[in-house]
Amino acid sequence: MKEQRKKIITAEIEYWRRSNLLPSQYCDFLLNLYTEGEAAGKHARDEASAGNEALPAFSVPRFEIKWLGVALLMVVLLYLAFHFTDFTLTMQMTLIGFLTLLFYIMGFMKEKSSLSSHLFLGLASMLLALGGVYALGLYKYLHSTIVLYLGAACIIWYLTGILADKRYLSFCALLGVQGVYGWFAYHKSYDQFTWWQMEAFWIPIAMILIVLGLLWKRRQEKTSAILLFSGIIALFGAELESFFIPAADKDMLLYLLYLKIFIASFLLLSLKNFWWGWFSVQQPLR
Repeated sequence: MKEQRKKIITAEIEYWRRSNLLPSQYCDFLLNLYTEGEAAGKHARDEASAGNEALPAFSVPRFEIKWLGVALLMVVLLYLAFHFTDFTLTMQMTLIGFLTLLFYIMGFMKEKSSLSSHLFLGLASMLLALGGVYALGLYKYLHSTIVLYLGAACIIWYLTGILADKRYLSFCALLGVQGVYGWFAYHKSYDQFTWWQMEAFWIPIAMILIVLGLLWKRRQEKTSAILLFSGIIALFGAELESFFIPAADKDMLLYLLYLKIFIASFLLLSLKNFWWGWFSVQQPLR
């Protein structure tokens, strides 16, 4: 008798739902109350399966102008890439500059969260760096000049990442600036290598970035996290460079790596509540 009564009440609630006599959430609540969650769970599964069945396995794509524009753009870019060396030097430089500016404009015109914005800004940043290096190489500029140009390109990357809210560009820019700094430090220390000099090049930079990251948290949390992680990477700059210097003692290099891995791990674990919000706002670490 009790089971029969439960079926009658459940059928009545389902009728209220179909007739829109009560809101759906109220019906779910009543079903949970009378059936201990079984009927509501069954209803949710039925709706999910019905939604999946409503989606066809194959459908003819609709014609849209934007997809045609993307296809034409890809065709043009592929043509220019395959025939780039056939153009004159002046034409090549003009083309690189035009495409870089065009991609930057298109990247900023799109919504910040859209995939096309990421794509255009990424292409523009790559063209800015690689195109400039290609041009300076053709004009036989010194390696130091090319490296300085890459440093200037990284500054533009950093500003682009801040303005467009693409923090990965800013992070790559800081790594690029560290690479430029490391290039000069490497050539400075190659002939007269000493461990204290190499560490003196990198430890102050790492400390400055980490401290700036900690101080910047109140103003801009994402920027502070970028500075913090860049500083931790800079902590290993001396060891990364020393690996390519023959005069560096490999055993000493290994001991320093052990020590700095311990320091970096301690910093990351002790500051986990500081940087974890950059990855997951809804799942704080404790």
